[in-house]
Amino acid sequence: MAQAAFADDSIQLQPAQQQAPPTPLRELAISAAWNAALQRDVHINDGRIAHVIYHGAWSHGYGPDFTDAILDFGDARLVTGDIEIHNRTSEWYEHNHHHDSRYNNVVLHVVRIDDAPEVRCLNGRIVPTAVLDIPDEALFAIDRRLPGLWAELGGSICAEHLSSEKPERILQAIHTLSDQRFHMKSARYEAELLEHGLESVLLRALCGGFGYSANRAPMEHLAELMIRYQVTEDPRLRQGEAPEPWLVGVLLGLAGFLPLAPADAHAAGILPEDQFRIERSWQGSAPGFAHDFVPAISWQTARVRPANHPAYRIMQLATLLTRTGGLTAGTLLDIVRTGNDPVRFLREESARPWHPGLGIGRATAITASVVLPIAHARAVVTEDEELEDAVMHCWTSLRHAEWTQPARQALTQVTGGPTLRGLGERGHQGLLHLHRELCTPRRCKQCPIAHAVVRNQLG
Repeated sequence: MAQAAFADDSIQLQPAQQQAPPTPLRELAISAAWNAALQRDVHINDGRIAHVIYHGAWSHGYGPDFTDAILDFGDARLVTGDIEIHNRTSEWYEHNHHHDSRYNNVVLHVVRIDDAPEVRCLNGRIVPTAVLDIPDEALFAIDRRLPGLWAELGGSICAEHLSSEKPERILQAIHTLSDQRFHMKSARYEAELLEHGLESVLLRALCGGFGYSANRAPMEHLAELMIRYQVTEDPRLRQGEAPEPWLVGVLLGLAGFLPLAPADAHAAGILPEDQFRIERSWQGSAPGFAHDFVPAISWQTARVRPANHPAYRIMQLATLLTRTGGLTAGTLLDIVRTGNDPVRFLREESARPWHPGLGIGRATAITASVVLPIAHARAVVTEDEELEDAVMHCWTSLRHAEWTQPARQALTQVTGGPTLRGLGERGHQGLLHLHRELCTPRRCKQCPIAHAVVRNQLG
């Protein structure tokens, strides 16, 4: 049997041994073959041929086996969706995928043996089924290498012993990933700065950070409207302690929250007498915005913590804009340049009496993902070495505030559970990059942690 190479040209299948092949073939072996891109054109059971542009990211979790695959079914359009792998077609029903909404986005069912006429999703859509045209000997050769092959692909803990014996090597690898993530963001912001300018780029990114994950998109939409109608350039936006009713009215009005429902007013911390002035001010301003508002249905308010309620976040944003006189980007860059703490600044300047500002976790995340990359991009564009040095000093010394679930998963994957000392927020960002770019799609051969393990094994 000819040798078959895995993706990343590193794993070679050995010729099949004379021993009897294992029965039945494990589904993991088929998934490993699919992940290795051993077949680019697959025959669909309806007579079509699908060309595989991208085999998808191996999920190794609940739901479809591969996500975000890209296929060409020969009709001049690309299809993106999930891939499910089985030994036999009938296992789709045996595993109750036809009753599970997570499989509604499956665009191809890949099997070794086609023993059923068709499979359907919960929504009634028929899923095309393709039979892998890979010799059984090759699949069984993969199967015989399990679980050793699975360990090579990152299925076991990656660097448990190295994390214990030489943690500095793992820490260096994680920080390397973090710096890659940082400079990728900075490069993206460089292009945006050249096109849109500092204040607009910062406002758009800042609003996305204020929205967190549940309300990021509508907050970014609100930022676009603020930029379009030059809200931060309005002469009435003067530096002060508390936001004026007109500013709060414009932000809440553009966001689709006016007139305020009692629950939203309470969530935003707006007293009844202030609510009256805000709504009266908006009545006078609304005609100038041509009914160009964020749809009210865009906001996620159910199961959102009070501190993350979008109306409360908008009040924090209005307060920050007032404290900086609308020049938030320039003020934040000065904070970084002078060696002051941008996390503390964001927390203090978004707070009102009796109403706290951003939490330390959110302020730290915004600093790491928005403020510092934009400041670095600005320094590169303007060739400001002083600012660039200050940004990198702040980046490497930024204290970690709270763990996110993806970062916890990545750390567990690497160390098996023990926490590394000295990670900081830089390390947290590196773990996020590790989880999204390397662990989830199983790009182990590109991972610096895997390289560190191999170098240690080789002495």
